[in-house]
Amino acid sequence: MSYTTMWSYTWDLIEDGTDETIRRLRQDVGLEAISVATSYHTYEMLCCHRPGRKFLWAPESAVYFRPQTALYAETPIKPHLSPLARERDSLREVGDRCLAHGLKLVSWTVCLHNSHLATTYPDHAQSSAFGDVYLHALCPSSPAVRTYMIALARDLTTNYPIAAVELESLNFQGYGQSHYHGKYGLRFGPIESFLLSLCFCRHCSARAQARGIDASRLQESARQTFNQFCETDTPVNQSLDDYVRSQPELDAYVQLRADTVSSFVRELKAAIATPVYYLFMGDYYIGGIRYGEIAGIADRVEILTYTASPDRVRDGIASTLAHGIRPDQIVAGFQAYYPASPDQATLVHTTQAAFDQGVRGFSFYNYGIMPKKNLDWVNAAIEGIRA
Repeated sequence: MSYTTMWSYTWDLIEDGTDETIRRLRQDVGLEAISVATSYHTYEMLCCHRPGRKFLWAPESAVYFRPQTALYAETPIKPHLSPLARERDSLREVGDRCLAHGLKLVSWTVCLHNSHLATTYPDHAQSSAFGDVYLHALCPSSPAVRTYMIALARDLTTNYPIAAVELESLNFQGYGQSHYHGKYGLRFGPIESFLLSLCFCRHCSARAQARGIDASRLQESARQTFNQFCETDTPVNQSLDDYVRSQPELDAYVQLRADTVSSFVRELKAAIATPVYYLFMGDYYIGGIRYGEIAGIADRVEILTYTASPDRVRDGIASTLAHGIRPDQIVAGFQAYYPASPDQATLVHTTQAAFDQGVRGFSFYNYGIMPKKNLDWVNAAIEGIRA
């Protein structure tokens, strides 16, 4: 039995008429669920369904539901409510219509990639080896961040008819995923990207100290190596694997980061009774993600297969399976419009390629961004994997 969902935004579902949109997605498109953004980063997007103004902007990361403020009493970090959610409880409206039409409601939750909260609470944001606060990234080592995210998950699953919580960016963030337009005049190699993405905030340093790791020494080493790169514009000529493993204390610090992420997912899952899905966006060295370990904690794991090539879909799934993950635990994400899906046949072929690899979960991106006619493409893809 296949699981099918579509990433979406409340404003698009409501703009097109909530009841009719949910009915169509369930009955005509054939989806089992709809994955709705409940906590989201900044954006500028073209909403092609809109009859009038086409662009929508959000200059601040925000939540798109009505939070129960008492749940956040034990953390200084408070949810920032979108103006769209102040006007109406759109998630409630969508949830009610999902219940009426038999469509499951999934909370698509962007977690630590949050420029508003990282800017508002810089003491709980990631910090580089040079002391730069990354104003787009909350740090998973911070107890306040962990308490906030657990409260957010409890809030959503207690007060809305959420069938699953989908976690995006519940891990360390890289330096280059910021809120602003980045300007870089150097030719980064993997080691330089890694060094600039390491967090040395006080929370990471405290965890390191508790494990007998000298974070200050590692921080100074990272500074020296990166400063040398800034002077020469010559990346370190060594694989990232070899670089880390040749330095036992750095290797231990990287392992600590992964332990931090895994324990965070474990704590959040234990705090709610709702299934948890984890979106793999990042890797072990920069994100602190151990794929196999996370798969052992979460109910499902998700990968992005945004490509027109069935072979590349198969390769992406194979690399995920190599971590000991079952194919039926994977949800493969497909971009249901150009350029990954220039036509219906391409979307049918790429989803079939995933199905042939044993994948039984499929998510399509994105309701409000794709032209409405592409909903028929999604239906054809779903019918293909059900045939």
